[in-house]
Amino acid sequence: MTKELLLKYIKGDAAKQEEIEILEWIGKDPQNERYFVMLNNLWISQNISQDKANEREIEEIRELTTKRNDSRKRLRRYISYAAAAVIILSVGLNLLFVNKTISDKNKKEEPIRMAYLPTEYKHEVYTEKGVKARITLPDGSMVWLNSDSRIIYPDRFETDIREVEFSGEAYFDVVKDSLRPLVIKTNKDFKIEVLGTQFNVRSYDNDNEAQTTLYSGSLNVVSKAVNNGRNGEKDIITTLKPSESCIIRDKQRPIHLKPADANKQYAWKEGKIIFDSTPLSEVIKMLERWHGTEFVVKDQSIYRFDITAKFRSESIVQIMEMIKYCSLVDYTIDSNKVVLYRR
Repeated sequence: MTKELLLKYIKGDAAKQEEIEILEWIGKDPQNERYFVMLNNLWISQNISQDKANEREIEEIRELTTKRNDSRKRLRRYISYAAAAVIILSVGLNLLFVNKTISDKNKKEEPIRMAYLPTEYKHEVYTEKGVKARITLPDGSMVWLNSDSRIIYPDRFETDIREVEFSGEAYFDVVKDSLRPLVIKTNKDFKIEVLGTQFNVRSYDNDNEAQTTLYSGSLNVVSKAVNNGRNGEKDIITTLKPSESCIIRDKQRPIHLKPADANKQYAWKEGKIIFDSTPLSEVIKMLERWHGTEFVVKDQSIYRFDITAKFRSESIVQIMEMIKYCSLVDYTIDSNKVVLYRR
C-alpha cells in the first residue's frame, strides 16, 4: 500500500474501490494499522489551525468521531477549527476509521472475507493429542475433529461462500446450500469445495500426503498446478463421487482413486485404529495423536517393519504388546514416553 494512496484516503479523495482496498489492508496486520494511525495523526497535526475552537465546533467534532457515516469527506471542513481539538480528532478519528473494517462487516453489500476478518469475529478450536471433539458451524454443519486438529471459522457465514480454515483430520457433515458452497482451506495448499455432503479429510502438517474421501454427494478438491501456476497453468480441480478419494502430495499431481475400503478412512470417528500394512513410522504418528504419547526410536532399522492390526479401546500398553508380538519391535514405557528398539 503506497503512502500517496493512504493520504488520498485520509483527505477524503479516494474512490470507493480504493477505500475498500485500504480498509482491508489496515485490518490485515496490526503493523498496517499502526502505520495508518501514525500517518493520519501526522497529517492532522500539519493541517490543523492554531486558533482556539469554540464550544459549538468542539461538539460537532465529537459528533463526527462517534457517528458511523462518511466522515472522511467532512474531515477537511473540521480540520480548520483549532489546535484545541487535535486530541479529539487524532484519537476519535483513528478509532472510527480503523474500526470501520469491523462495522463494514455488518453491511451485506460489503461482506469481509475470512482473510480480512478481525480476530474477535473468528472461532478457533484445537484438539490436543489424545483428544477428539465435535463442533457445529454457524450454518448447522457438523464437524468431528480427530486429535491434533485445528479449525477456524467465523461468527456467521455472510459472504457468497462459507469459509473455514483447517489442518489435521476431520469428518464433515455439511448442510446443503446450493447458493453458498462451503470452502475448506487446508494447510497443504489445497481447498475443498462442497454444497452439502459428507466426507473425511486428513491433512496433518507432519504427514507426507493429504487425503480426502467422499461418502455422499460430490465435492471438488482444488489444488495448485505442479509448477505453481506458472506459464498460465490453472489450478487442478478433482471432482469426487461417493467412495472416491483424492490424495495430495507435495509437488505432484493429485491422485484420484477408489479405495478398496473407503470406510476405513473414518474409522477413527467410531473409535477404531486400523493399520493395514502401515509403515511403523506412520503407526508411531497415529499412536502419538491417538494416545497423546511421545515415542523415541532407538534403532532406526525398525522403521522397515509394517504393521497390520485393528484396535478400538485398547491402552497404549496393550497396543505395544500386540506390535511386539507380530514384529521384532520391543519397547519400554516410562510415564508418557514409549521407547522403541529392536529385539
